[in-house]
Amino acid sequence: MAVKKLANHKLYSIVERLRSSPKPTSKEKQSFNFNDPTALRALRIHRHLLALEAAIVDDQMKKEISLRLDPSSHCIILTISIPEVRYTRVSYLTPEELAFLKQNRKVAHVLRKCVNCRDVA
Repeated sequence: MAVKKLANHKLYSIVERLRSSPKPTSKEKQSFNFNDPTALRALRIHRHLLALEAAIVDDQMKKEISLRLDPSSHCIILTISIPEVRYTRVSYLTPEELAFLKQNRKVAHVLRKCVNCRDVA
């Protein structure tokens, strides 16, 4: 269990570094060791969070956003629905990933108003 916690700490510290830095130049991209599976996973999580932020903040269409806790996996399920075009995006997030999303003020504002948000966070 302690090994998994340590691996998660390393993973999310890399995600935090990716999110805190401005858009990386190609020289900065070289500083990450992308042969390391943890770094690759961190990059994938970072890109996923960027896509979710863009979907949440986008004001072009009316959308419904809900958050709920999955009791079996203890993941947070984020659902973004746009009924007008029959679009639904479902994402399973860890509490750390939700915390990263909430660091963006616009995203945090939208999530405070969403359905069932108070039950999760």
